[in-house]
Amino acid sequence: MMATFNAAITKELNLERITARTSELTTEEPLLKPSPWQWRLILFLIYLTSLLNGYDVSNVANIQASVYEAFGHIELLPWVALSYTMGAVAVTPMVRRVVETFDAKVLYTIFYVLFIVACTVSGSATSIYAVIVGRALMGLSYTGVYQMNLNLVSVFADAQEAARIAGMVGMFWAVGIIVGPFISAGFAENSVTTWRWAFYINLPFLGVLLCLTTFCLSPYTVRSTTSRPDSLLSMDFVGGALHCAISILLPCALIMSGISWSWNSSSTIITWVFLAIIFIVYIVQQKYALLTSSKNRVFPVDALTHRIAGLAALGAACSGITYAISLYYLPLFYAFVRGASPLEAAVHVIPFICFFILSIILASIALPLVGYYAPFFALAGILMLVGGVLMTTITSATSDRTIFGYQVLLAIGVGLIFSNAYSVANASLKRPGERIAAAALFNMASFSGICLALAVAGSLYHNVGMLLLQKELAQYGLDRVYISEALAGVASPAFQANARILESLQETVSIVVSSLFYIVVFAGAVCLLASLMMRWEKLDFKPKAEQEGDGEERDNVIQLTIPSSSPP
Repeated sequence: MMATFNAAITKELNLERITARTSELTTEEPLLKPSPWQWRLILFLIYLTSLLNGYDVSNVANIQASVYEAFGHIELLPWVALSYTMGAVAVTPMVRRVVETFDAKVLYTIFYVLFIVACTVSGSATSIYAVIVGRALMGLSYTGVYQMNLNLVSVFADAQEAARIAGMVGMFWAVGIIVGPFISAGFAENSVTTWRWAFYINLPFLGVLLCLTTFCLSPYTVRSTTSRPDSLLSMDFVGGALHCAISILLPCALIMSGISWSWNSSSTIITWVFLAIIFIVYIVQQKYALLTSSKNRVFPVDALTHRIAGLAALGAACSGITYAISLYYLPLFYAFVRGASPLEAAVHVIPFICFFILSIILASIALPLVGYYAPFFALAGILMLVGGVLMTTITSATSDRTIFGYQVLLAIGVGLIFSNAYSVANASLKRPGERIAAAALFNMASFSGICLALAVAGSLYHNVGMLLLQKELAQYGLDRVYISEALAGVASPAFQANARILESLQETVSIVVSSLFYIVVFAGAVCLLASLMMRWEKLDFKPKAEQEGDGEERDNVIQLTIPSSSPP
């Protein structure tokens, strides 16, 4: 009778109340489960922001030459692409703690406004520094939105629905990646719009998101038993600062060493030594919870040490690495070796994108049906490993059809686990608090893989390319600036005027780009190894109602438990 009465009240109010009953984290007010139309609105926000994120990850691929022509500073050009993912990686741990404390509606609004400001800063930039800062702010604001998205899915969606949503997010993200290079190149080649509209085009979509959030979205908050000021003061600011410093210094050391600084210079040595010290301090500080408590540590240590969630996050990082190398450096190969324009180069990677999307969709459907997750990671690792090995063999004589086939292998491998890594971690953890921590770990792993791949590949591309070209073209006495410009894809009269020099550039780029796929080989091997360390078990992706038995009505009060990181 009591359950029937509660159900009637809930239906009348069109909401469900979620009550947290733990000593560590509760709600000051009952947390309202979204009504059907509110849930559809949340999903719309999630999918549209995923589309924008995919676009913003790839939109600078074809406009870097235009940015250099506007502002110069060839040594800073790699940061135009790298700053977005670097900004996302740097703030994810602290953002996770913030979104656990404040109202989702307020945070969505703040992050959307920050996103608008960031796009405006990059679009109206008067120097390359402003473009880089704006891109970093875009990454920061998006990671806040993305973490909110993952949190809401982790709390309100069952494992089966979460897998389906993850597949849709991956699909919209991939669509954004497809249109990014085409839209930005079209703007850059138009004398009226110029490259600046590659950033301004975000503004109307962000305006729609901001209006929907402000006027339609209900508040959803999970707060600690302490007050908000106390919750803020209890955050692990030391760990957050150390994490942020590592996220900035590591790409800086990789990109600047050998390009802007010689390898034996004091700047290079100091940066690497300082990075090593901070990294060691960060590990010790997080392991022993120094200047913080175990439950307030900024890094989701419990999720990392959970066997399934930790290995799934490792797989997500490997897929991010493979994606980054393929999508950023294959267009360079076609531009230099085949003489393709920016738009034509983007067309040549469409096979990767199409099979990437198809693989994501099919994998997100198959995983809940099959239940066994380890085979997905094993097959992904094998495909990335084999595809990476084959890509290391490409030369200027390799046919486009052959390269397309290699792309398909890589795309299917990446798509199998790109979104499913989160779905597996989400299904393996039963308590919403654990799922939120795993969502943050998945977020960091994905962006860290992309950021690390771009930094390492950028360093190898410019350092190895510079050494090979200087050796090959020593008789011409070309300045390093001309060589750097040529490697960055900027037209140089010195290269265009001499067919022998241009041929050497094409051959060098072919060698260097193919060598970069050894990074993909490494990622594939790690993913395969991670799959072998997984339990070859079947996860239950059924909705909770089905798990409790057919015809059995779900409780109208759902327990939301946020676990402590400290031992019981």
